[in-house]
Amino acid sequence: MSWNVLYKPTFLKDLAHLPPTIRSKVEEFVFQDLPQASNPYAEKGVEKLTGFRDYYKVRFGDYRLGLHIDKKTKTVECCRILHRKDLYRHFP
Repeated sequence: MSWNVLYKPTFLKDLAHLPPTIRSKVEEFVFQDLPQASNPYAEKGVEKLTGFRDYYKVRFGDYRLGLHIDKKTKTVECCRILHRKDLYRHFP
């Protein structure tokens, strides 16, 4: 069974407000790399958030992508993409 990638509406709204250079990198990672990954934990840049069980982050310059990875259902949920100063206030 492959991994399912889900996109929250808040993530899509955040994505629309990103600078074009960062947005292209994020779109490539989220829409191309993640759906093809056999193991999302091994993807380049995926780091566990300290103090949270199934929450991870990926760095894109000064922006951070917040992910929720559920091993049981094999789903990766893209929750938020915000500037690093704002992400930890709104995610998880």
